[in-house]
Amino acid sequence: MIEQAYNILFTVTLVVLALCVLALLVYIIRSHLTVDRIIGINLIGTIVSIIICVLTRTFNEGYLADIAIIYVVMSFIAVMMLCRIYINLYNRRKEEQKDDVS
Repeated sequence: MIEQAYNILFTVTLVVLALCVLALLVYIIRSHLTVDRIIGINLIGTIVSIIICVLTRTFNEGYLADIAIIYVVMSFIAVMMLCRIYINLYNRRKEEQKDDVS
C-alpha cells in the first residue's frame, strides 16, 4: 500500500514538473529579453535534472542519478557559454555605438 502511494506521488510529481517545463517553454518564447531567455533555459535544465532524479527513485536505477549529475554539469556549461556570448555581443554593440557617436 505504501509503495502504491509512492508511485502515485511520483507520477503526480512528474506530471507537475512536465507542466512546469511546458510553461517555461512558453515563457522563453514570449519573453523579449535575452537575459530572461537564459534564465528560462537554466531553469529548464534544473527541472529536467529533478525529473531524472524522480525517475531514479521510481525505477530504482542508480545509473540515472549519474546521468542527472552529468546533465546538470552540461546545463551549467551551456548557460555559462550563452552568458559569455551575450556579454561579448553586448560589449561589441556598445563599442560600435561609441564609435558611431564620435
